[in-house]
Amino acid sequence: MIKSIADGWKVTGTCSRQKAVWYTESVCTCRFWWLWTVRGCCRYRSVWRVYYTYESYCCPGYRGYNCNTPICSPSCQNGGRCTSPFKCSCPSGYTGDICTGLSDCSHTKPCYPGRCYGGSGCSCTNGFTGASCLELKSPKFKPLIERINSTFTYHSFTKNKDAYNYMSDATNRTAGDVVWTNQNKFNQLEFDLEAVVDTKTVFPDNPPEPSYIMESKLGIVAASVKIIHEKLGTNGIYTAKEKTLSCPGVSTYQPISDQRFKCYKKDKYIIQFDSGDRYKLKYTITTGGYRKLRNTNNWRHSGTQTYSGISEENSMEFWFDYDEPNHCTEDYSCTSNEIPLQLQEDITKLPISPKWSGWVDKLAGIEKYVIEVWKMEYSVDYTGLREPHITTKFNPVPDYIKEVLPENPIKFPTYQPTDPGVYSVIIEVNDRANNSRYARRFVIYDNTSEIITSEIHRLYAASASNESHFSWMTKFSSHMNVSWTNHFVNDVHEKGHFLAKILDYTPRLSDGLNRVDYKRIPNIFDDNEGFRNKTAIKNINSIVRFETRHGKVSTEVPQIGWVPVFPLRENFTFNLDGIDIEDGDSHQFWVRAYDIMSNTKVDSTVVHFDSSEPFVYELMIDLNIKDGNYPFSSSVVISAKDQHSGIKKVSFKFIVNETEEVRSEHTFDIQTQREYCNKLPKECYCVRMGDCFMIDMHLEINNCWMEVPIGDIKNDVYLLEVTVFNSAMLKSSIAKTIEMVKTINGVQDYFSPLNITVLKTTGTNVSIQWTQAPSCYERAGISIILYRPDNSTKVFKVHKEATTFDLTGLSATTSYWLTMTTNYGNDTYYVSSSVPTKFNFSTTEDVSGGVDGLASGFLTILIAVTDVIVFLGRL
Repeated sequence: MIKSIADGWKVTGTCSRQKAVWYTESVCTCRFWWLWTVRGCCRYRSVWRVYYTYESYCCPGYRGYNCNTPICSPSCQNGGRCTSPFKCSCPSGYTGDICTGLSDCSHTKPCYPGRCYGGSGCSCTNGFTGASCLELKSPKFKPLIERINSTFTYHSFTKNKDAYNYMSDATNRTAGDVVWTNQNKFNQLEFDLEAVVDTKTVFPDNPPEPSYIMESKLGIVAASVKIIHEKLGTNGIYTAKEKTLSCPGVSTYQPISDQRFKCYKKDKYIIQFDSGDRYKLKYTITTGGYRKLRNTNNWRHSGTQTYSGISEENSMEFWFDYDEPNHCTEDYSCTSNEIPLQLQEDITKLPISPKWSGWVDKLAGIEKYVIEVWKMEYSVDYTGLREPHITTKFNPVPDYIKEVLPENPIKFPTYQPTDPGVYSVIIEVNDRANNSRYARRFVIYDNTSEIITSEIHRLYAASASNESHFSWMTKFSSHMNVSWTNHFVNDVHEKGHFLAKILDYTPRLSDGLNRVDYKRIPNIFDDNEGFRNKTAIKNINSIVRFETRHGKVSTEVPQIGWVPVFPLRENFTFNLDGIDIEDGDSHQFWVRAYDIMSNTKVDSTVVHFDSSEPFVYELMIDLNIKDGNYPFSSSVVISAKDQHSGIKKVSFKFIVNETEEVRSEHTFDIQTQREYCNKLPKECYCVRMGDCFMIDMHLEINNCWMEVPIGDIKNDVYLLEVTVFNSAMLKSSIAKTIEMVKTINGVQDYFSPLNITVLKTTGTNVSIQWTQAPSCYERAGISIILYRPDNSTKVFKVHKEATTFDLTGLSATTSYWLTMTTNYGNDTYYVSSSVPTKFNFSTTEDVSGGVDGLASGFLTILIAVTDVIVFLGRL
């Protein structure tokens, strides 16, 4: 929209004038001082504003492409030609200003702006009418309103600040402006009006003033606002109060033109409004003026006449609504199953899709819907899920927020969360007065998690043998109890408390005056429907359903025949009546777990059956074998067999024959030997479950396991008791005597340190290193006896675990020898190695300046050993 105002000058038939250009800008129309938003603004709106530029146009009195065609207004009649501005050249036979005959205008017969014709005719300039052109009729004569707004304010005089205000702006709005508010207390009303009439633009066709016009002036002659207070009664809207306020400084005899007219007023205005009230402000700005007449006979003022005005009107209205929006379910007016808020799926792997219908607001009408999506958090204190809590240091924001206009049809939003979780979807239904209602629904979103099984907590047959790790049944029963406590879990759901109860919504938000904690969810609009509602979902480790099945052993998961476990628990008793089971048979038990997302996880356990003990045929012992796995080794061969479950374990007990004291016990796990048995099937046997075993089991024992004590053992005899276990942990035993245990390698063998070497030597010190000899006994310590050249000695006590020692206080370039023995036992009773280790060494020269001479590398010493120790043998 463009309106023009002339303020120009003549340049070769053209002039320059200002042109008003309208644009919009965003302004705050609602402000609360306590809001954390920028400068407390609660609502922004686009309003019209004007700025001016310049344009060229034909100067007054001219028109045409080159601005050289004169204008006569009124136009020339009877074939007359306009030869110059407001001058007619009449054809022969015609006279007068516009070629209609002589009729002089005068103070007694004025016609301005216009021309007289004929006997008493008056032809007015375009836009003027009336017998003497005193009526302004053209709409272009209306004032240009540059700004027009009103503001209602509640001012706190104790705090000396505005608590809140609402502004209505009708600038350049033909339909006026309506502002809704839910505040009911105001004490200041503010008016702001700016308008202009530029006569060179608005009245470009007015002719020059004739001699009988002493003075004429057109412009803004009046500006007023009519205030109407309407109320809502039982019979509709009625006017409760009405008054008119006028702007000072203008009148018919004091028109303002060619400059901006301003009217600003701010007064105390204490008034209370009710819901449904309307407060209307109707502005009227009038263009008019006057003309002073001159008696051309005596050139004196003969009177003043006024022009009837033409007005520009606009209105602003404040409408009051304190009532919240309603849903049709509240008054049972729904017709098509309208819903306050509904989610397409409340347990989903797809984007969240809220929908709603049936919301109404009788007074203000629905302005918008706001959808918020919050990822819920778990409160340990209240043991439930809730929206993020507001604290003095933290003001949470939703994961998603979207404003939706009340269109038909409504464009419902969708939101795809980035992480699995329980989400709260809240709709705010907001009317144009800023009253709101809220509804809430919940949704579990998860497109990534899965059910896992625990390696610590097994799925097992509790009816099976504990000794067999619940894999074997040794006594057949028609009922099999299977347990899977804490075996299945959806870890993401469990840690996130996806299935916990949801707490009541904590009210929040305040406008600082009338409404405290107005954001609240009434129970009627809270989520009490669907699968994921406020109530906790029964689960075990976030598993909501178990199913079971049993049958023959298979690597394929059964497709049919599943039986639900009800009530929900982590065990089930299978009925095996009618199933023919023998020793060596196997039976499989499956469990299928479901989480809330319908993810599944299947696991199973196989139970084998064997009620018979294994057979042991023979036991052979080969003592003191060479190249064994231990320093002192012997070999045992056990011939045994179990046709149903195979041999799983062999246990050795070493028993003192005379006292029946058990010295030690050792167990061997027996591995299946399918590859070996495929090559030598005659030495093996295979069971029905598919495993193969050797009949003769070759096992190696450590002679030290006999734990023969230090000291005199006379001629003790030991008994080796061998117990053979099948896979069901049923057992059979056999024993064999070990004669004269003191003849066994390692028994009462006490050896001295071995492999002595010199690490470093100087004139006064020597560092030596050795290795500990193998033994079946605990060392108590090591003794070193140093022999000097004069045969004097020095004894060194060395820690039992040491493998190096520094000999100090020696003489330079001197030969020494020493012996080493190991003590076995403890501090109170020990036995020393019978054959000490001997070796010789020499010190180096004493280097002057106190610097020791170091041997480069190991110094080779000739070790004189009088007796040769045979490893693993006797002296």
